[in-house]
Amino acid sequence: LTVCTYDNAEGYGKISAMIHQGGLQDVVTISHQPLTRKNGLECDIAVAVFDVNDDIQKYVEDVTFLKIVRKIPAVFAVLSEGVRAEVKERIQDIATDDIVLLPISPQEFGGKIMTHVVSMKIENEKRRQGDFSKSQQLLGELLVENSIISPLQLRKALEYQKGSDSRLGDVLVMLGYISEEQKLHFLSSQLGMPLATPRQYASADLNVVALVPESLAKRFTCIALERDDTRLTVAMADVLNLRQLDTLRDITDMTIVPALGTVDDINTSIERYYTDISSQKDASDLMADLGDDVEYLQQEADDLSVEEAAAAGAELGIIKLVNMLIANAVRDRASDIHIEPMEKELTVRYRIDGELRKVISPPKRSHQAIITRIKILSDLDIAERRLPQDGRMVVKIGRKEIDIRVSILPSVWGEKAVLRILDKEAFERSTSNLGFTPHDLSVFKQNITKPYGMIVVTGPTGSGKSTTLYSAIQTIKSVARNIVTVEDPVEFHMEGITQVQVNNKIGLNFSNALRSILRQDPDVVLIGEIRDAETADIAIKMSLTGHLVLSTLHTNDAAGAIARFTDIGVPPLLIGSALSLIIAQRLVRRICPKCRANVNPPPEMLEQLKLDTGSDLKFYSGEGCVNCNGTGYMGRTGIFEMIDVSKGIRTLILRNAPTLEIQRRAEQEGMKTLRQAGIELALKGETTIEQVIAATTEI
Repeated sequence: LTVCTYDNAEGYGKISAMIHQGGLQDVVTISHQPLTRKNGLECDIAVAVFDVNDDIQKYVEDVTFLKIVRKIPAVFAVLSEGVRAEVKERIQDIATDDIVLLPISPQEFGGKIMTHVVSMKIENEKRRQGDFSKSQQLLGELLVENSIISPLQLRKALEYQKGSDSRLGDVLVMLGYISEEQKLHFLSSQLGMPLATPRQYASADLNVVALVPESLAKRFTCIALERDDTRLTVAMADVLNLRQLDTLRDITDMTIVPALGTVDDINTSIERYYTDISSQKDASDLMADLGDDVEYLQQEADDLSVEEAAAAGAELGIIKLVNMLIANAVRDRASDIHIEPMEKELTVRYRIDGELRKVISPPKRSHQAIITRIKILSDLDIAERRLPQDGRMVVKIGRKEIDIRVSILPSVWGEKAVLRILDKEAFERSTSNLGFTPHDLSVFKQNITKPYGMIVVTGPTGSGKSTTLYSAIQTIKSVARNIVTVEDPVEFHMEGITQVQVNNKIGLNFSNALRSILRQDPDVVLIGEIRDAETADIAIKMSLTGHLVLSTLHTNDAAGAIARFTDIGVPPLLIGSALSLIIAQRLVRRICPKCRANVNPPPEMLEQLKLDTGSDLKFYSGEGCVNCNGTGYMGRTGIFEMIDVSKGIRTLILRNAPTLEIQRRAEQEGMKTLRQAGIELALKGETTIEQVIAATTEI
């Protein structure tokens, strides 16, 4: 084993210490060599260490050289503490057998080394004996000899194997003695077949994947990844099934090069790629479905009649395309669909976990027909193209009903449509699933079950305020309570409550609606947003006259909500008497659970968070896998800052104390700030430290 660094003895020292602590000094011989002398490197295992001051471009090239040109059997890319953010974009470019993020326990690192050591021994013995059945017997002996499993575990596995048709490797995985990844490594050595890499799964070309029909890919649990002239690399769960290999060869008329892959990785890739293939095919078919008439109407847009526009929107290809865009967005957990006309192309993007991703570019001439179809579904004016329009549609996908809010905006190159997908499950989720800590959840439930008072949720647009309020309503609604909401717009239609849609065109604003609601004998009132003094005054007086009022406000933190009420003209006496709970919240991305790994952030990042740089704190990050499409993230969760308005805080509000003083008092009473809540979530491995900093920079 050779440890390669860029003139850096510290990296070698760390690897050497882990080898000794893991008890591998008798198994491998370790040496140190500068990575700059890669041409003359001779070893079985190369561990290339990347440090904070190293050049990532040079590192990627050098490590790839070791694997591709020098053909070293096992190459490890080891990333030192604090460099994760720098190499995240390039990590998939590294040609390596394993990527190791420091810190890592000596036992875990030793396990990775031993997996490759055993694999090489299996390969050497197979080469010597040339008999697969003997190498099968050899596998168990080698695993015991190298302390991967115990003799007792091998005996149990062999006994279990007698009563089944399973191979020894599958039995060892089934009994939990080795991992699926270890089994694939050993099988790869036995058969001399390559392993499918995360990079191959992430960068597969749709045209290559489509060479194997979807029905066949699902039946055989396989997926085509790469094509080289007449050779097709296919990731397979069972590479020993000759009938499957023959069928794939006959179907594709190509030489099949099997690669070993896990069932989970292959199935996830099948679902993702074949849905995208279907989407691209439907979009391409539009060229045939849309006749010359539609192109002519597009050019003569100003003369398009209502009847012609409706006909264009009713084209079969357009209906399929719009249905496909919505269905795929729901499948990918998108919150918004952006349909954007440019000068020469039409772009469709999804917002997934807060970030926009381009998904498809339908033919440019289909733009007006797509917009018309969306307008028809949303009951909007298809003849009006000069003014913005807002609408709503309800779509049923399988058994799932999806509420979609539609916004049409005229732009230089035509109308842009944004479809906000309102997830019924998100709005109906339990308050315990929002991301509250046990203490915060207790405070929240205690306040939403009070008969009167005012609860305010603050935060920027898209921070999950509506979800929090709807979840509160779901918790407290019953036949014994009259719940009324005033919203602009009504984001989600709920059963068992009365919802009022604000309409400023006819004079139905928040304040007018609230005055009428007072005569409707309400118990609980939800106000979409407090925007002016009149609405704030009515809301506060309602809370003082025996009603529970829930609303939102735009401020950076919880204590700032009090100053905001003062700014819009509400007297401190009324604020202090009415408020019972203030919540500030943000959304952060969750780490993908399948590729989560320990990381050590740079010291400057810890200093920014006012954490002790010398402390032994553990943070996490997603390495990127098939499950999360290489992003390292899967879904989002909330972080919260709560001020439970106590007598002490009421006193400060009454004497119009500064925001900082109120903040300090709340912290003394046990309030966690947004940043503290984020750090706590990061330490649990739920999110990354980068996400916490991004969500709380202005706090």
